[in-house]
Amino acid sequence: MKKVLKIDNLTTAYFVGSSKERVLHKNISTEIRQGELICILGLNGTGKSTLIRTLLGMQKKASGKVFYDGNSIDEISIKELSRLVSVVLTDKIDDAFLTANELVATARYSFGNMSGKLNNKDLSIIDNALKLTKTEHLKKKVFSQLSDGEKQRILIARAMAQDTPLIMLDEPAAFIDSPGKIGIMEMLKDLSTKENKTILMTTHDIESALRYADIFWILGKNGEFETGTKTEIIKKGLISKFFNSGDVVFNSENSRFEKKN
Repeated sequence: MKKVLKIDNLTTAYFVGSSKERVLHKNISTEIRQGELICILGLNGTGKSTLIRTLLGMQKKASGKVFYDGNSIDEISIKELSRLVSVVLTDKIDDAFLTANELVATARYSFGNMSGKLNNKDLSIIDNALKLTKTEHLKKKVFSQLSDGEKQRILIARAMAQDTPLIMLDEPAAFIDSPGKIGIMEMLKDLSTKENKTILMTTHDIESALRYADIFWILGKNGEFETGTKTEIIKKGLISKFFNSGDVVFNSENSRFEKKN
């Protein structure tokens, strides 16, 4: 499988002012291949969102290299990066009064001609993105009036319309009810397996992640970084190590958290 992202000795940090930093994780080295669904797991405060933002160049890295399609992010323009990775973050949408279709269409503007008009190819890609995310019935509705689950699907549709090999998402199922969360995860799994999209996402829902993800990145509060398949991380006891809490422990036999007997 084609390598879409490579991380080489990356150190992430919070920065205060121009120089003071608080290092979160040191010397992360790993890679992502096309068609994989990767979930980033970690307790609150471990730096999941910071890692995503650092990989996108939205937050300064302390050291190390990030490569997209073999090219260093330090040498890639914003426009070039927008054709390699699309993003769904937790930031508030400024264009909330656009219709769902208009919001999805914004993903194509960087591909348009000088007049800013969308061509037939753009329109076809937008329609397909709505179809893949099962949001065709929402296209004429105002984005701000949609439910949280519907909004998230439209934002994922916009990421799909950007037509990049890699999609990064920060907590895509947050604030959504249980059936909606499962629907989002099912959709993301389909996009990776059927559309060959690479998905990198953060999540607090460990049990759902274990059900759907191919690869896991686990962040610890003391700077630990672990990665592996479901079988590998369970065999190593990593879920128990990082997420057991008091009387609630991970049962490796059924991949669920249970109260200790």
